[in-house]
Amino acid sequence: MIIAIPSLALAEPLLVNVHEVCAELGWEVRTGSLDECGKMLLANSVDMALTSPLGYGRGVGKVDYRLIPGPCIALEDYTNAYGIWFPDGGKGLATYSSSEPGSFPAHAGRMVMAEKFDVVLTEAPSKSIGDCVIDAVGNTQPPAMDLGEEWFDLVESPLPIAVWVVRVDAEAIDVDKSVLRFADQRLLERHVSEVVPSTSDRMPREGKVLYRWTSDIEEGLDASLHTMFYHQLLPEIPAIKLYGKD
Repeated sequence: MIIAIPSLALAEPLLVNVHEVCAELGWEVRTGSLDECGKMLLANSVDMALTSPLGYGRGVGKVDYRLIPGPCIALEDYTNAYGIWFPDGGKGLATYSSSEPGSFPAHAGRMVMAEKFDVVLTEAPSKSIGDCVIDAVGNTQPPAMDLGEEWFDLVESPLPIAVWVVRVDAEAIDVDKSVLRFADQRLLERHVSEVVPSTSDRMPREGKVLYRWTSDIEEGLDASLHTMFYHQLLPEIPAIKLYGKD
């Protein structure tokens, strides 16, 4: 087995034991972005990958995939993980930029802007800053909009960021147990509370980063696949096929 894992800080709780377990199983590990992990899976360069809903959706009509209903990453309400900034104060919104413009979070931000505010964004020219910046939250100024919060407000379901996907034609046995061994068994979710000044008269926003598959996450994944189809990111709506069940 060859697997692909993302170089993503948010995914670290799902990968704390990945190298030790893969060494024991004799599996090869390759690393890339979430988007690259999905592309490696589609190209049959790897048998299994931790990738985004877009990475799963790209296989529709081309490859038979199964989702592993176990360790995953999803944002429920305010999580301070991904955000949307407006460098020019939100004037004349037409373009967006991102450190990973083709990534699922960037597209999710675009879809939020279109669905909630009727603002259609196209990618800004290379190396230029768009009217809207959609990216992971770092040490810069807080974003004007929290992506997890905006998505939850839009569809009333968590925003899946990363899920384990395996090819049906892979010689995969008990991969659901293996990905569970990769992860921190103690962490099912992480509560997030906004830091607000002590002088503020408003309550902090709150939410959760979810690290285990639930029916709510499945609903969020279904919503993301339907929305990507509507915005022409996918040629058709993929069925959610679960490993060991479908």
